[in-house]
Amino acid sequence: MIAELEINLSNIKKNWMYLDTLSTKDTETGAVLKADAYSLGVREIAPALWEAGARSFFVATTEEALELNNYLPQNKKIYILNGYNTKYRKAIDSYSFIPVLNTSSQLNSFIDFHPTNKTCLQIDIGMKRLGFQDNELKKYEKIISKLNLDLLIGHLSCADEKENSANGSELLYFNSKTNKLMKFNRSIAASHGIFLGQSYHFNVTRPGIALFGGVREKELLDVVNIKLPVLQSHYLKPYDGVGYGLTYKTKSKKRVATLFGGYADGIIRNLSQKGYLYHNSIPCPILGRISMDLVTVDISHLKTIPKFLNLLGSSQSINDLADKAGTISHEILTSLGSRFLRTYIN
Repeated sequence: MIAELEINLSNIKKNWMYLDTLSTKDTETGAVLKADAYSLGVREIAPALWEAGARSFFVATTEEALELNNYLPQNKKIYILNGYNTKYRKAIDSYSFIPVLNTSSQLNSFIDFHPTNKTCLQIDIGMKRLGFQDNELKKYEKIISKLNLDLLIGHLSCADEKENSANGSELLYFNSKTNKLMKFNRSIAASHGIFLGQSYHFNVTRPGIALFGGVREKELLDVVNIKLPVLQSHYLKPYDGVGYGLTYKTKSKKRVATLFGGYADGIIRNLSQKGYLYHNSIPCPILGRISMDLVTVDISHLKTIPKFLNLLGSSQSINDLADKAGTISHEILTSLGSRFLRTYIN
């Protein structure tokens, strides 16, 4: 018996199309597919998004760009967010990938090896993570002016908090640093930034986790369903413990199901004794510690022993599970392991 991961391509396409409606016709809606499309499978998801209308794609590394390139027609754009490395000079020329220049060394080496290639420049607008800071923009202004710039980008640091004043400050800063470069396309809105309003949309938006229902907006659809099979069930007597360390001890007789699935599959250990799986809409508490391959769940209140329980689905979204685990929806998805039987619905 094996755990099952069902991925709804139709809902991913609907999410992209909904996000596209939030912008005007002058704004292109891209798609961020880094980390194997948030671990859900770029081979299947990229063509689905192309069918929906996406033409600009963002990945983290050149290796990811090379893989993505295999699944899309020629007339697409693939941006490499983590920047340019001379190791991949031939790939940049052969496939017209567009690296995002984040540092002076990347800027200088790119202009040396690819003086006419399209590129993208990232401006650090507040996160202090990647991108050119104010003094660097001034210092390298002449070299930057020689670039064949396809896009100027920034990344909002607090877009998931709509009322955070940093959003407005970073928008103003980005405008002030790019108002002399209005002829170039600009972009600062990733998934959460799209919901801040059209003043943040500029020419290109970059939804990633929102494509997979990982932003708490009612119009976005869930795309993932996970079923864990029940391998065994047995009773616990009063004061029996269960799992490593016997950290849970029952006060009364309980029926426990042992399911295939554990932290090797992305069921975060922090869910131990506070997470739930579901039989239809009935919650079944996790008892004891989650181990690498197994999880034990209380099914005392069920009338029958189920063949499987749902970790994700209609009763528990990736956002719900993230809340219980004390993390974010991104980590829930990107933690998913390779042992699932994967099914794609379109």
